[in-house]
Amino acid sequence: MSNPSAPFARELVATLAERGVRDFVLCPGSRSGPLAHALAEAGADNPPLGAPRVNLHVRIDERSAAFVALGLARGAQALGQPRAVAVVTTSGTAVGNLLPAVMEAHHTGVPLILLTADRPGELRGVGANQTTDQSGIFGTFVRWDATAAAPAEGDEPGRAARLATRAVAVALGDPARDDMTGTPGAVHLDLAFRDPLGPDNGVWDDPPLVDPVPSQGTYGVPVVAEPEPLPVVERGVVIAGDGAGEVARQVAEAHGWPLLAEPTSGARGGEACIGPYLELLGTRAGQDLADRVHQVVVIGRPTLSRAVQALIARAPALMVAAHGARWREAPRHAQRVLHRVPAAWLTSDGGQLNLGDSAWLRQWRDAAAALQVEVPVWGRRAVARAFMESLAPGDVALIGSSGSIRALDRLGPLQDADAGVTLIANRGLAGIDGTVSTAVGVALAVGKPTQALMGDVTFVHDVGGLLIGPREQRPRLRIVVVNDGGGTIFGGLEHAAAPAANVERVFTTPHGADLASLCAGYGVGYRLVKNADALAKALAAPPVAMEVVEARLKSH
Repeated sequence: MSNPSAPFARELVATLAERGVRDFVLCPGSRSGPLAHALAEAGADNPPLGAPRVNLHVRIDERSAAFVALGLARGAQALGQPRAVAVVTTSGTAVGNLLPAVMEAHHTGVPLILLTADRPGELRGVGANQTTDQSGIFGTFVRWDATAAAPAEGDEPGRAARLATRAVAVALGDPARDDMTGTPGAVHLDLAFRDPLGPDNGVWDDPPLVDPVPSQGTYGVPVVAEPEPLPVVERGVVIAGDGAGEVARQVAEAHGWPLLAEPTSGARGGEACIGPYLELLGTRAGQDLADRVHQVVVIGRPTLSRAVQALIARAPALMVAAHGARWREAPRHAQRVLHRVPAAWLTSDGGQLNLGDSAWLRQWRDAAAALQVEVPVWGRRAVARAFMESLAPGDVALIGSSGSIRALDRLGPLQDADAGVTLIANRGLAGIDGTVSTAVGVALAVGKPTQALMGDVTFVHDVGGLLIGPREQRPRLRIVVVNDGGGTIFGGLEHAAAPAANVERVFTTPHGADLASLCAGYGVGYRLVKNADALAKALAAPPVAMEVVEARLKSH
């Protein structure tokens, strides 16, 4: 019996690998068998002659698998090596489980290639098992999708290669385009396979030549040469949100303006950076300074605090650049919204500026220096401080998107700890789901000891991300879990005014889970700490395997 699906799958995998896809995250399933057999060969220690060498990661849970892929792609970005990562699933609900990670990839601009197996045309719409409408299932959250008919006897080589080539090109983005196709994101190939689905013991041929890949995009915030100078004002402010990059610091220093930088901006440093900016904006002196601002420049995607959003909302003049992957979703009152930061923003009409000559910046720095910001001996900010101090230059760390990143934001940059450290968080939609799996992916991509910081609800929400099979590569990853007995982030919101019992049940949602037992069940190392000294000792050496450090803040 002929098996045309097998050579199609080999051609697809070989072309993706040739176009730079190194990592494939695979979930088990029968309909995706042709891809699974091809990847089992390509991902083996000794692949057969002609097969590409790829990194194969097998996961049971599709939702976790998608976030592992997201983490792999984000880790590659942190190393300055942006590349797409592929996820392979069978048909049915397996496909739907990819959606949370796809949504995050869409808003953050992370290149994923979704390879979902499907029934052939004759089995759709007739009640066949494990069959649903997969074509277009991700809607506007993918940059491109295509439905491929089942391979058939007599097909000429090249169809899979063309699909793979275009998928990689679109996933990486084309910087020449001034729309959403100019930013990286997810693409979806819905691949029909007809029985037989097993291996055919065929050979690996070189991928057929197809049209070359268009110019490939990048993450980051590149500087481009559009003639878009900033209006000359004395009292400007630069707000650096998630993914802003070093260019935000350069803009602030070029104009002598204060820089308010979030932890994952990549811009927390330099003489213009106002460390305790959140504490400052909460004071009368800080509000007086904010009221005198003439112009706000937003680079990246700021999402962490209402104080910063209020500053943006009342800006007399607002300029926005590189506002995340959905850069066109900038505030409606912005006078200028640009895909990238123009080179003209990096210079001032006044020529070379000595930051010490900026009276406006000096007022912000003096007001910040006058603050008495104390970090409690034991609490979220104390854990955040110890976590940051345990990192070394060149480290990449993942931060949970709820209370943990806000604790870091309020802590402000630590001069020694922040230098040369890359912080990553899933801030595209700021969800807590998939955080453990994302951390695993980041650690695998970085290939060296890596750490993550998250709250207990975030950890429990994705505790299945700890499940890694005995034949799979395990990262050297330490997850620091701040356990304060539930989602205490809601205590700082208006919901806290409700009756305490209601707040606890429907917002704080204490889980009562025994983290030690969970870790034991997954075969992951565990350590409990209850004070700052014990935490410092637990973080003193880099992780050598997967481990969890529970920083318990109170008894529960």
